[in-house]
Amino acid sequence: MFDVNIKYGDVSISSVEKEDVKHIQTWYNSQKSFLYNGNDYLGTDEFYERFLEYYMSECEIFLKIIKINNIIGIFKGRVEFKSENMVWVSCFAMESFCLENNEGNIVLDKILKFFLNNFGIKDFLIGVSVKDKKILTVLKNSGFQLVRISNDFFMNESSNGNAVILKKKIYM
Repeated sequence: MFDVNIKYGDVSISSVEKEDVKHIQTWYNSQKSFLYNGNDYLGTDEFYERFLEYYMSECEIFLKIIKINNIIGIFKGRVEFKSENMVWVSCFAMESFCLENNEGNIVLDKILKFFLNNFGIKDFLIGVSVKDKKILTVLKNSGFQLVRISNDFFMNESSNGNAVILKKKIYM
């Protein structure tokens, strides 16, 4: 688990703690912009398992994004230590109004620069549903570029969907 604490203006980006889990789960399940059907909701046990996965691993990242005491987003991923260290982002979700007014780009920039400045990590990858147009716009506006498309990446009993894998390399 990485200890992250970023503040700018009225926004704070920090590591998720045990007492945050229920609030984050409620927020996540209330988001219509990236939940496509009833099967996308995460139950308490499943969400807590994701928290434990992060909490017990020194390579996991799980951040809450707070603005004026309200959750406006989450960021989850892991650091992979290889010849070129990288962050694989498994979830970047924000309130629609933040994605539409450039707040998403600012938050993403702050998080990426934190990992560059504190750990020297320059490479960031993320997989996103092709249906998630607002996040895709933020990622493209932030300099992420297409690596590949994975067909039928998201599958459940009622639907399937493609994922876009994007990458960004940043420099000091």
